[in-house]
Amino acid sequence: MDELFYTILRAELWQQPIGNISLTPQQAKDFIEEAKKQSVAGLFCNSLVHHDIPIGKEYTLKALAIVKKVTKENKKRNFDVAHFCRFFQRQNIPFVIVKGQSVAALYPHPDLRQSGDIDVFCGQNHFVEAREQIAQKTDLQFDPAIPVKHLAFSIDGSKYELHRILSIFSYPPNQQFFNENMEEALIRHDEIEIDGVKVPVLAPTDSIFFQVVHIFYHIIKEGIGLRQLCDLAIFVHANQERVDFDELQSNLKKIGLEEFFQAIMSILVDQLGLTLRISGFTPRTSTLAKKILKDINDGGNFGRALEENRILIILRHYIKYLPDATKEILYIPYEKFTRKKRGLTS
Repeated sequence: MDELFYTILRAELWQQPIGNISLTPQQAKDFIEEAKKQSVAGLFCNSLVHHDIPIGKEYTLKALAIVKKVTKENKKRNFDVAHFCRFFQRQNIPFVIVKGQSVAALYPHPDLRQSGDIDVFCGQNHFVEAREQIAQKTDLQFDPAIPVKHLAFSIDGSKYELHRILSIFSYPPNQQFFNENMEEALIRHDEIEIDGVKVPVLAPTDSIFFQVVHIFYHIIKEGIGLRQLCDLAIFVHANQERVDFDELQSNLKKIGLEEFFQAIMSILVDQLGLTLRISGFTPRTSTLAKKILKDINDGGNFGRALEENRILIILRHYIKYLPDATKEILYIPYEKFTRKKRGLTS
């Protein structure tokens, strides 16, 4: 991906000035399409407009339209998050909102982060109760079987995922450690205000731990986009003084993700311009970081830009990342084979 693209994106992330640059109409077209591919179109287009980068009338209007559309979607998503949180709080169900709007609130312009699903984590002990309360409130009909990871549904045009666990590992000890950590995180949660409502969210160390796991999970499957890396960069920037990096790295090491963490952090620093203020911590650049960045540039958000069979993409990623995530990838057949024995749906 062109370095100029990253320059324009970084200017929005960190509210930095841009030098005297201009884009040809073809460059503007290609960059806007790339921003869409990476699910950062609102951020990128606002940077184009805010810094008065000459791109021609046609693409200026297109950029403004994208900014307006993303802003409108965010306002709707914020309203829905606040409404859903008030409902769960009345039912006294423990939960946190993860990713999504809880991270968007930390951006310089929160309405410009492209919104997606509303992810709600209630833990394994409260999942059935939470599902029943949602069913009663909405008249939605849910399969009574327990899902492996989450229950997906839609209310008033917004997509929700109610999580009993937050990520799937194929290697059982990793799954157990991760689940225990996240169940404890549910208790020691933070709060952030969204649309006038205090919304429970993961505390900083727990949130980064989960975000790295989530990025890893998608990297070794279909791929990940810049939106998720921008989220992590913004979150680290806003919270790094509150993060216990020794505990974070120790926990990631226990599930074999220390090198992935180093690689991801080096991308945040080198490509997205994150400034770290942590004494003694400098992420290591590696061939793994280059491999991840190439997949991001080629595949875009969740690899959707690749016009190929999804199964072939995932198989290719498993082979590519086998040296970096050996246990996880080798145990995938075992995890799928034992899923039905555990009484879980996909």
